[in-house]
Amino acid sequence: MGLGPAACSLDQKCQFYLSNGLAPSTRRVYCSAQRQFIDFCTLDGSVSPNGSLLPASEQTLMHFCSHLVDRLHHSSTKVYLSAIRSLHIDQGFPDPLVNCLQLQRLLRGIKRHQGSSLPQHQPVTANLMQIIQHSLDAHNSEHIMLWAACCLGFFGFLRAGEFTINCAFDPSIHLTVQDLQVDAEAPSSLRVRIKSSKTDPFRQGCFIYLGRGQASLCPISATLAYLHRQGPSSGPLFIDTHGQPLTRSRLSSFIQSVLQGAGIPGHFSGHSFRIGAATTATQCGIPDHLIKTLGRWSSDAYQLYVKNPSGINFGGFWEATSVTGTLSREVAHTSV
Repeated sequence: MGLGPAACSLDQKCQFYLSNGLAPSTRRVYCSAQRQFIDFCTLDGSVSPNGSLLPASEQTLMHFCSHLVDRLHHSSTKVYLSAIRSLHIDQGFPDPLVNCLQLQRLLRGIKRHQGSSLPQHQPVTANLMQIIQHSLDAHNSEHIMLWAACCLGFFGFLRAGEFTINCAFDPSIHLTVQDLQVDAEAPSSLRVRIKSSKTDPFRQGCFIYLGRGQASLCPISATLAYLHRQGPSSGPLFIDTHGQPLTRSRLSSFIQSVLQGAGIPGHFSGHSFRIGAATTATQCGIPDHLIKTLGRWSSDAYQLYVKNPSGINFGGFWEATSVTGTLSREVAHTSV
């Protein structure tokens, strides 16, 4: 006997809410890992007693982790296991990771063999921001765009995903020109609307405020120079001369290339601006609770990012730049 219309409708609603139980970005990562797991099981001949791939046995999971060990760090292997767990939940199977004592020991062995640390992203501090700025051509449209993105990321304590694009452009998530607002013709403050972030799964959004800084390091001047050159646009905020949005990988490659060219060692990425902002603020004596507010950290996790580069003298830099303006106008990041 088939299901009635009401039952079919409820089943569709269940599937809809199950699908929305994970953030779209998480589901994209999981889908890739799940495809690799299914391909592995097919080639390895790993099937359950009923002849299907699921539920996966502990032995199959151990084989899969051993298969990944030559190309993935142990922390990434754990993400793959979370993806397999999610696949089981989607299909209505029990959690395959429960009571897997051998698997747990295997993962500890992988961690001990590989070492516990990944290459650390280095902070882009105030000093390095000046090095980046001095390496750019102020008349080059691409450089003007990239410098505006650097300033917004640094002074806004932004996560890389909050000002770059790594998937299809979505105006309900990504920054646009319409998300920026200045307070006057000669602005002393720039308001930026962050519509979605890692710690805002329900997309309530918030406003952050950036104040005017020094002539060489000013987020307002850099942003307005870019907008003047770019003109009005309904697409992504940061786009190149070919209309392509600024991606995280492109920003990371740009920063790495510039700083390597200047003889600065280390690994840099789009996340380095957020790390560098917290590091610079700490070095300048900004209180912990204000750093947490500026970076929208709900815990003391920011302390994991704060680096203490030797030989750096920030002096009065922070007092002369935009964070002072930010703090004097609105310490709280206002919800939309």
